[in-house]
Parts: sequence; structure tokens; C-alpha cells
Amino acid sequence: MLEPDNLIRLNVMGWGNRGWVEIIETILEVCQNGALKTHVMYRCNLNSKQMVQYVGFLENHRLIKRVPNLSCPSRDLFMTTELGKRYMASYKELENIFSGT
Repeated sequence: MLEPDNLIRLNVMGWGNRGWVEIIETILEVCQNGALKTHVMYRCNLNSKQMVQYVGFLENHRLIKRVPNLSCPSRDLFMTTELGKRYMASYKELENIFSGT
């Protein structure tokens, strides 16, 4: 049987099944230098419905933004914003706290 501390770690920090907090951090990492929607989907192991939901959430909260893709104007890139980078730093700090490093 898992102790309460271990159960929280499994659910919050992504050990075991990924939680939405971890998925968001992964999306933000993929988008740091700009990424196409399909690239984000495959790198983050999301289906198209999940991708639409996460992108909508992240755009609404100003964690990512769409930028023009100069090589293919009909397909925007997603880019992590400064606020998104702060989220990533906070996530990594929490991950360090829970892992004991």
C-alpha cells in the first residue's frame, strides 16, 4: 500500500500517469523555440482533441502564443511566452522539492 506522501507524488508530479500540470510543462518545453501543432502533438503524445483543449487553455492564459511561420505562412508556430517560461521554472522547482534534490 502506498503511503499518502507517495500517492501525492505519483499523481501530482507525473510519476505514473501524467497529470495536466506535467503535460502543460512538456508542451511549453516543446514550444520554446517555436513548434508546429503536429510537432507538439507527437512530442507530447496527445490526440487532436486534447491538443485543441490544451492549446486553447495555454493561449487563454498567455502561456503560449501563435507566431507566423515564415517558411509556411498557412501554418502558425506556437511559441512559449515569458509567462510560460516562468511556469516551467516553477514546475522544475516543485519537481526538485518533491524529488528531494
